[in-house]
Amino acid sequence: MALCSLVLLVMSASVLPSSILQTSFAQSTSSSSSPEILLSQEQQGQGGDQLAQLDAARQQYLSAWNNTAFTSQFDVFIGEGSDLGYGIYREHVPTNVFRPGETIVLYVEPVGYGHQPITDANSQDGGNGITTASTLYLINMTADFIITDSSGSEFFRFEGAPAVNIFSHRQNTELSLTLPITQEQPFPVGDYLVTYIVHDQVTGQSFQIDKEITIDDSALTGALPLPGNNDNDNNSVEAPLPRQQLEERSQSLETEQAF
Repeated sequence: MALCSLVLLVMSASVLPSSILQTSFAQSTSSSSSPEILLSQEQQGQGGDQLAQLDAARQQYLSAWNNTAFTSQFDVFIGEGSDLGYGIYREHVPTNVFRPGETIVLYVEPVGYGHQPITDANSQDGGNGITTASTLYLINMTADFIITDSSGSEFFRFEGAPAVNIFSHRQNTELSLTLPITQEQPFPVGDYLVTYIVHDQVTGQSFQIDKEITIDDSALTGALPLPGNNDNDNNSVEAPLPRQQLEERSQSLETEQAF
């Protein structure tokens, strides 16, 4: 039974404080060097120092990262199609209750995964036809799914599904996975244990997530909106299906299966 399929980004602005602008204007008639230029140079110096400190902190972070076991630092069920990037999603409600036929999507934020250096010799310098080598970083993960019913009997198993396979110019440490299980044939009503096993193909490490779910044909389910966003088209609560629609959908699925 083929039940699952896997689907595999801040604007900053700096404004010169008004008090500095006023000071610069008041001193603009001075015959000495322009205060605006001096302040700009000072800010540039501070900015360079801050960037150097930030880069040093990042190197320390990457060192800690490489000594961290591959695991999930956060995971939650989300609304289907609501994942818009790292930390941007709509949480599924109720948390672990789903309708028969509803896609079950687990959002995961893994940490400690590897970055495999890959030499890229296809870069060209300014269109001059000069090929230069650069380093890219491969991130490669797969996932297994094991579903057992309330009696402990294995209901479904799928192994080696691709979760992510990307090349990055930087050692990306903010990456999320969406692991959907599609009920191509609706699960029978009841309680299940879904075991997700995520494998890092770069380091050879794996971690496991166990999630208890309930399939309820009378459940009213949906997804929470993103906080502070009242866009009714994209981020409002998904309208749960009324019981009549649920029954019609179930009958339709049964009819399709009959053929």
